[in-house]
Amino acid sequence: MRNFFLLFLLVGFLTACEQKPATPQDLDLEGFVIVDIPGSDMKRATLTDVKGKILEEGTILNGRKHGMWVIYHKDRDVPASIGSYVGGIPNGPLFEYGQYGHMEHMCSYTNNVLNGRFAKLKNIRKTEEGTYVNGLLDGNFKKYYEGRDVVQQELNYKQNKLDGEIIYYSDKGEATMKYTYKDGEKVSGGIVGESK
Repeated sequence: MRNFFLLFLLVGFLTACEQKPATPQDLDLEGFVIVDIPGSDMKRATLTDVKGKILEEGTILNGRKHGMWVIYHKDRDVPASIGSYVGGIPNGPLFEYGQYGHMEHMCSYTNNVLNGRFAKLKNIRKTEEGTYVNGLLDGNFKKYYEGRDVVQQELNYKQNKLDGEIIYYSDKGEATMKYTYKDGEKVSGGIVGESK
């Protein structure tokens, strides 16, 4: 029963995260030091605190983020995020890091819409991984037991709907429940080893 509740929570959370259409916005450059990049229309922008520690840096084109952009943790000299932009809109990979430099999240965008592989990590171990296609979960999604490289749930999606085999695993990696879904509807399945 607990696994069903977790599954519905996960589906509800993922469908509630609406992605907004890409709208280019000019960057507020107040406080940034702007330097021309010779032979290019691009400029380098750097924001520092009063002690000279770099808080943000990247390249801009026509007043918008363009290319790689790094935001640092305020209390440490490690990146909090590294992302790629085109015309002020997230395009390409995005990596987010904890204050000690360990990766916590990675994904990819196309015009501010999740598109491609993503993974969430905690203490350098994956907690979730899957794939987005045009902002919708599509393909295999895995959730891991915390602090272990053991899969807890394996779900399959097609355009944000459960579609295919859904498997729940024990903490020893053994399948405990299997279901088959088609277009978001359960077709068959149950506890592994029980008769149908």
